[in-house]
Amino acid sequence: MMTRKSWIAGSLLFALGIALGSLLQVLPAGSDASPLGVAAAQPPAPASRVLLAFGVGGVLTGDGRVLQYRPDTQQWLSIDEAFRQEGRETNILPLPVRADQIRQMESFGFLLTNSGEAWLYEMSTDQWRKLPNPA
Repeated sequence: MMTRKSWIAGSLLFALGIALGSLLQVLPAGSDASPLGVAAAQPPAPASRVLLAFGVGGVLTGDGRVLQYRPDTQQWLSIDEAFRQEGRETNILPLPVRADQIRQMESFGFLLTNSGEAWLYEMSTDQWRKLPNPA
């Protein structure tokens, strides 16, 4: 499980990655390194258009993948792979609804659909649960 200290460190590394990414935008075409000599991080495959961003470094792609960027390895991992690297086995994927039906995701485990349904991923049961409408 991710500790507060590792979360803060990851957030700082992500912010550094954003700053370095800005530098990469000014490189000539075909260059594979930044002015600082750091290799450019590989984005998700072009067919995996990003629909939403959530949290720090999380994205939802059009094909329903939930990816987390790891600045320490400069890789995109599925949310389940990212948790596995932290020592926790999860089954967040597949999502309970199609990606194009998701209006908002504040975190990997809470989403709101275009039709107003709210879904919660419960870590304790490792399952998605549709929430009742607010009273």
